Amino acid sequence: MIEILNKNSKEKEKINYRQLGNFCNSCGSKIESNILSIRQDTGNSGTIISLCDKCLHELKKKIENLEWWKWGSVKSVEKR
Repeated sequence: MIEILNKNSKEKEKINYRQLGNFCNSCGSKIESNILSIRQDTGNSGTIISLCDKCLHELKKKIENLEWWKWGSVKSVEKR
């Protein structure tokens, strides 16, 4: 399960996330950040990353480029 908690979200005020989101784990800026939580669907362990808006958009672009490359390469193989 992948969940993004917006920096203004009420969910972020819960005990689990209260100490997180004070700085960006990517660029280190000390502005209030969004929280990216990646966890197993049936488990309670996972990874929590704080990202500012700029770094979150950068991650989104990288994922979109990765998806485009994956599907673009599949289409080129199908054409052969």
